[in-house]
Amino acid sequence: MSNNVIEMIVEIPKGSSNKYEYDSLTGRISLDRVLYGANFYPGEYGFIENTLDWDGDPLDVISLVTYPTLPGVAVKVRILGSIKMIDNGEIDTKLFGVFNDDPRFATYQKLEDVPQHLKDEIENFFLQYKALQKKSVRIDGWGDLKHAQQEIKECQERYKKYEKQLAKPNGKEEIMAEWKAKGLGQA
Repeated sequence: MSNNVIEMIVEIPKGSSNKYEYDSLTGRISLDRVLYGANFYPGEYGFIENTLDWDGDPLDVISLVTYPTLPGVAVKVRILGSIKMIDNGEIDTKLFGVFNDDPRFATYQKLEDVPQHLKDEIENFFLQYKALQKKSVRIDGWGDLKHAQQEIKECQERYKKYEKQLAKPNGKEEIMAEWKAKGLGQA
């Protein structure tokens, strides 16, 4: 990560109510589900390649952007912090940033530069987007850049440790079962 800038692969464009997800075994992005409520993603949503978070997927990123892109597009995101989220009992941290190449966000260099209302909207989205599925989401605050950088490092190390197992057809499920039995990644 150079100057807080990382490459993110977009899964879900800003404004979408479709939840797309990347499948590392097939290399495809497919429709996972349509959001149950009248919600839409308030920014571009994607992941950092070669990372593994406690939910069994690559580390998630949500980024402010002026205009939506498309699923599968690689974009440069300037990371400003993180959202400490618990999704259905699992630790599911989200990195937060802005498109590095969008001049409208040039003044957003740290989390404090982002208007509080934009952060509130993002928090509200994540607190509500699974409500009609009867799944609980909790946000334990925002982390600063140092927290985000630590998350990236840990998720990269975790990916290296489990990379071979992830390449197997049921590898993710085996890893998740192991973690659950050991109480890892659980809140």
